Amino acid sequence: MTTTNLTGSVEPLNITIWEKVNQNLFAKTLAELMHEQVALPLITSKTEEGLIHFRLNTDHENIYYTFSAYPRMLDYWHILKPSIKKHQNGKEKPATDVSAFFIEQQQSFGLNSFTLAHYIEEILHTLYADAFIQAKGRIPAAKLADADYQTIEHQMDGHPWIIVNKGRLDFNHTDYLEYAPEANKTVQLIWIAVHQSRAAFKAVDEINEQEFFEAELGKEKLNKFKEILSAKGVIASDYSFIPIHEWQWNNKLLILFAADIAGQLLIPLESGDDIYSPQQSIRTFFNLSHPDKHYVKTAISILNTGTVRGLPPKQLAIAPRLTAWLKSILSNDQYLQDLGLILLGEVASIGYLHPNYTQITDPPFQYNEYLGALWRESPGKFLKSGEKLMTMASLLYIDDQEKSFVSELITKSGLTTEQWLMSYLNAYLKPLLHIYYQHAVCVNPHGENVILVLENYVPVRIVLKDFAGDILLNEEAQEKLPKDFSENMILSSNPENVPLVILIGVFEAFFRYLSDILETTAGYQEQSFWTCVYDVVQTYQDEHQELNAKFERYNLFTPHFKRLNINSQRLFNGYKETTGFARSFKSGALINPLTQFKTAETAILKEN
Repeated sequence: MTTTNLTGSVEPLNITIWEKVNQNLFAKTLAELMHEQVALPLITSKTEEGLIHFRLNTDHENIYYTFSAYPRMLDYWHILKPSIKKHQNGKEKPATDVSAFFIEQQQSFGLNSFTLAHYIEEILHTLYADAFIQAKGRIPAAKLADADYQTIEHQMDGHPWIIVNKGRLDFNHTDYLEYAPEANKTVQLIWIAVHQSRAAFKAVDEINEQEFFEAELGKEKLNKFKEILSAKGVIASDYSFIPIHEWQWNNKLLILFAADIAGQLLIPLESGDDIYSPQQSIRTFFNLSHPDKHYVKTAISILNTGTVRGLPPKQLAIAPRLTAWLKSILSNDQYLQDLGLILLGEVASIGYLHPNYTQITDPPFQYNEYLGALWRESPGKFLKSGEKLMTMASLLYIDDQEKSFVSELITKSGLTTEQWLMSYLNAYLKPLLHIYYQHAVCVNPHGENVILVLENYVPVRIVLKDFAGDILLNEEAQEKLPKDFSENMILSSNPENVPLVILIGVFEAFFRYLSDILETTAGYQEQSFWTCVYDVVQTYQDEHQELNAKFERYNLFTPHFKRLNINSQRLFNGYKETTGFARSFKSGALINPLTQFKTAETAILKEN
């Protein structure tokens, strides 16, 4: 390594930047651990304005932390970052070491030493990524509001709920600079040929395999691939093609599939011509050379945000048929058509089965997810004149001057906050309600899975994506779906029959952050935010009284619902390997913000 490379690799590790990203992560850590009832600080005092001062003890009598926060609904807290102080041996200083905090809390939190060591590794990876983002420079919110789709995509800070949201274990520093979305580097995907005795290409009925690869690769490149195969003495028509990520080839495929490479069941070809941009999920790529071509989703077997990011063969097998089923729902539902909902079809897929690992009963799941690809429609071809795209995750973006992206959109739109918010809620929440109540489909509508379509800075409709991997089934959905679909999908653990896809997937996972940002940066009260949510839900139910039995069975106004413990899943279940995706557990009871309105409405009816 040269001196220049060494210097570049440590450039983000400026003490000012390092302390800033630690302080930011500290605030997030406290908010999330309090939300999941892992951290239980003592209240020392309150102000008339509602600010609460806390003390959080540690395993050591001579070390404790103090901080101040405003309470929010859904057991959330707006932590004032500068208020977070560490007290050690009678001396106070800013809290700027998140790793040390977890070590100091090991006994109090009940953390296994093996888990703690791995978790600190994820913390340090996340902090380095945050430092890199700071050193590179974050775009001011006002400027970002006018940026294009991919520029916005690469400015995102990561999962809002998960503390170690950029853990990316097994990426080294060079990998990070080459492949992380915030590094903003483009990639060319490597292509390999795979024998059809090991691989199965699946697609929606309209797609012919030969024509599909001609469109994705170009006829000239496809013919070159076939010439390479013929030169190796194999029959080209016996092979299909898979695009793979360079990291996956170097770190997994070359060694683990060595026997198949030697036996010419798997034959490396060369890079494709198209230039791609990594998305927030790292393993999904947007085609910059031809934006209307498909996204490509590949396996990159790093541990990130809770799981190893491979591609499950069962999901690859059903993705195109699931797309066709969902598209038929959309095309036959006038309400969803009127809302302008766009479903990005996962129109083609291919998976390759490893001859050894498939013979093992219940191996760790990642060993059968090393090789495959999925092609998803691009949203650009669905846009109308004057519309633009941005990830919904961007609504949670706050720049270095504490200006929020959502506030800048509202200002530029010329609407009031409430007018803008109602447009957003009608565009986002109504189709989710309808998909759930009318069609019993539980999509996972978090910020990265939803793309907003805006017109004059105002959300007018949404794009939903990531079906095969993220749809959860309730009992009704399981009954509706063909058996081979439902057997290969995840059944929701929901004995209470409450609409968790909305209560957890929307309210807890996104609205608790967005409502806080609007109150903090736009002065729009949290109570007003939830009033708007209530109004949209009530309007939808009034419009669809034929679904009243469903509204009663899956009651969105349930007084309480269980919280999802995303961070606790890792902290208390550790890093042990599992045969399937590790699902976060639910516990406790969150007060439903909608209850206050329904209770008030019931009281008025009784009075009358």
